[in-house]
Amino acid sequence: MVVASTMGIVKSFAGGLLMTMVLVVLVPIICNQYISPAIVDTVGGSNFLMISSEMLVNLIMWAIILGFMVLLGGTMILKKCGVFGVLGLIVAYWLLGDVTDALIPLLMLALSVIIMKTIKIKKEKKTTH
Repeated sequence: MVVASTMGIVKSFAGGLLMTMVLVVLVPIICNQYISPAIVDTVGGSNFLMISSEMLVNLIMWAIILGFMVLLGGTMILKKCGVFGVLGLIVAYWLLGDVTDALIPLLMLALSVIIMKTIKIKKEKKTTH
């Protein structure tokens, strides 16, 4: 019984660590090496509604990066890996050299938890009345 729960904790911790490493290390490499050049080639020198091609590339890249953040960010780590996954997130930033960089993901995580709890409470109040 203790071994099974310990393995679950280790898996959760490793999941949070891995998801953070992928988001912080691999996603920028993939975006800069492969996705950004493909978007630049596709957009070329065209303008759309008075938006320059550089601005279009930046907007598309931000959308892609935000998508990765939704899939691999702190809220998803908490949802998939639990509290020990969030500890893995903190350790990942520590391994990358500066644990204070984990402040923004943790603040976003706290904000999302507060919002989700508020929505849940409002739904419960609505269904009871």
